Amino acid sequence: MLTRGRLEEALRSVTDRLNKVNRLFVRKIAAQILRIGELNQTSVNRLIVMQDMGADVADITQQLQKATELNIRDIMAIYQKALTESYTDRRFAAYLQQNPLPEDRRDRIVQFAQNVAAQTATAMQNLSNTTAVAGRYKNAVDQAITAVSTGLQDYKGATRDIIRDIGYNGLQVYYESGYHRRLDTAVRQNVIDGVNQINQNASLAMGEALGFDAVELSAHAHSAPDHEPVQGRVFLKQEFERMQAGEDFSDVDGRRYEGFRRPIGEWNCMHIAMAFSTEHSVRRYSEEQLQQWADDNRKGCTVNGRHMTTYQAQQAMRRTETLVRRDKDLANAARTAEDDKLRRECQIRINARTVQYYALAKEAGLTPHGDRLSVEGFKAVKV
Repeated sequence: MLTRGRLEEALRSVTDRLNKVNRLFVRKIAAQILRIGELNQTSVNRLIVMQDMGADVADITQQLQKATELNIRDIMAIYQKALTESYTDRRFAAYLQQNPLPEDRRDRIVQFAQNVAAQTATAMQNLSNTTAVAGRYKNAVDQAITAVSTGLQDYKGATRDIIRDIGYNGLQVYYESGYHRRLDTAVRQNVIDGVNQINQNASLAMGEALGFDAVELSAHAHSAPDHEPVQGRVFLKQEFERMQAGEDFSDVDGRRYEGFRRPIGEWNCMHIAMAFSTEHSVRRYSEEQLQQWADDNRKGCTVNGRHMTTYQAQQAMRRTETLVRRDKDLANAARTAEDDKLRRECQIRINARTVQYYALAKEAGLTPHGDRLSVEGFKAVKV
C-alpha cells in the first residue's frame, strides 16, 4: 500500500508546478496594476491595457496547460505504483504464489486502475479549463482603471483589496454549483481520492478472488475522531458494507459501533479497507498499538488554556502552513505592486503565525516542517 508519507512526497512535484503557475498569475496582475497606477486620467488607455492583459492571460494559460500535462504524467506514475504495491502487499504475497489470480480477474483490476487514471486525467484537464484566469484578471484591471480614471488620490489604497484577493486566493477553480476552491487544493484532493480508490478496490478484488471473507482497515497515529474507533480492526464483508452505508455495524470480535457519515477511503479519509481472511490472515495492528495511538491522541496538548487532541493540533498546523504560504504569496504580490504597507501587514501575520506554528508543534510533540512554510521568491521585511 502506498503510504501517506510516500504519497505526500510524490504529490510535491505536482503541487510545486501549480504553485509556480499561481505565482506567475499573481505577479503579472500585480505588475499590471502597478503600471496602471503610473498613468493619469488622460493617459490611461483601456484598449492598450486590455491588449497587455490578453498577452498575459495567454502566457499564464499556456504555462498552466504545460504544468497540467506534466502533472498527468506524474499522477499516472503514482497510480501505477499504488497498483503495483497492492500486488506485493504481504497479506497477498504468499497466497498469490500458490494461487495466482486468474488472468481475467487480474485484467479487471488493471482495467479499474486504468479507468481511475483516465477519469483523473480528464478531471485535471477540466480543472485547468475551468480555472478562472481571464475573468479574474479582467476584473482586477477594470477596478484599477476605474481607480485611475476617477482621479482617486490614494491609488495604492484603492487597489489594495484587489491585490489582497489575487495574492491570497490565487488561481481558483469554479464549479457549476458556484462553489470554488484553490486549484492546488482541488488537484491534490483528486489525486488522493484516486490513490485511495486504487488501493482499496485492488485489495478487495484480490481478496474476493482468493476467497477472503473480511476486511481489515488501515490505521495510523493522529486519526480523525470519527474513524479512530474502527481503524486497524477487522470486519466481515457484510458488516463493512453496513459501515460504508452509514448504518450501525460490528467487528469480528463482537464490538458494536454506531454508523458514521464519512465512508472509509472517501472525503479526505486516509484509511483504506484491505481484504482479510479470518482463517489465514494475521492482523497487522495489535490491540496494544491501537490503544496507544488512541491514548496519545487524546492526551494531546493544551494551548492558551484550550485542550486539543493531537489530531486537532496536527490539523491546526496544516491550516497554519497554508495561511503562511498564502501570506507570503500576498507579500510577493505587494512587493511587485510596490505596496510597502500591505507587504508589512503580511509580514506581521507571517511572523506571528510562524511563532505559533513552532510553539504548537513543540507542545503537541509533532514534527514541524519548515519547508511547508516556504514560498519561492519571498523576501522578509523588517516590521
